[in-house]
Amino acid sequence: MDLPKQLDGLEEDIEPMMDLTPALTQKRRSQGRIIFDRFIRNKAALIGAIWIVVLVIFCFLGPYITGHNQPDLVRAELASLPPSLANPLGTDDVGRDEFARAMSGGRVSLLVGITSMLVALVFGVGIGSFAGFYGGIVDNILMRLTDVALAVPIYLLLFVLSVAFSDGSPTSIVILIAILSWAQTSRLVRGEFLSLREREYVLAARTVGARGLRLMFRHILPNAAGPIIVSATLLIGNNIILESILSFFGFGLRIPFASWGNMVAGGQSLYDVSPWLVFAPALLIVTVVLSFNLVGDGLRDALDPYMTER
Repeated sequence: MDLPKQLDGLEEDIEPMMDLTPALTQKRRSQGRIIFDRFIRNKAALIGAIWIVVLVIFCFLGPYITGHNQPDLVRAELASLPPSLANPLGTDDVGRDEFARAMSGGRVSLLVGITSMLVALVFGVGIGSFAGFYGGIVDNILMRLTDVALAVPIYLLLFVLSVAFSDGSPTSIVILIAILSWAQTSRLVRGEFLSLREREYVLAARTVGARGLRLMFRHILPNAAGPIIVSATLLIGNNIILESILSFFGFGLRIPFASWGNMVAGGQSLYDVSPWLVFAPALLIVTVVLSFNLVGDGLRDALDPYMTER
């Protein structure tokens, strides 16, 4: 058979496939869209994400929307009022608006949780990356350091370090929590690097001349992003709990800074006459931590590489 006839036969074979291409293209979804679709089908994770958005709007935009923007204004004549339309969460023993304090305290608690997560993530990812990539003596030294950090009773050490080094400001609390909450992330990243560093695409990049930091942060780390993102969401909730515990026992944020933790501590002595001073901030802590955990579980399922659904 001559060449023109062969080309005619090839075109006849290709034409049916070309007719199907537009329909197939419409049905195809990007990897990001697949992950998003998996996530929104997880009702619990979706509810958690919506509640986090609601709380962020409540804490950061609420004072401007509702007009409750004076959390530290003392009005003795309005002391210990029950919840009402004017004061949705009542007032404390010196007449401060608990609704305004809940928004102000929420801003601090969320910022402390998110900022300390970011700082801990930098430490954890850095240490885990070097340990998993280089192995050997580097891995032994860094992992023994991580084991020490995991073995220390974190609450006891937080209390001691808070008394010794913290001045009760958000910055000092963020640093204190971050330097004690990186170890789990470090072990997670190390495990991911150990499993990815011998993959074909890493060996190919090494063959064409990529070395050291480029291999770590350009080729391996992006493929380990899924577990790191999940760990980050769970770490936010854990850090909010740590800050609340510190503030509740008087080792965390101090006046004039408000947080949900020291609001619970301040309302504890007035529980018999004003129980809402305890219930409102405690409920906010529980719901925001639960929401971050639900979002983390949803992201873990959505980012699972062994999910075969397309």
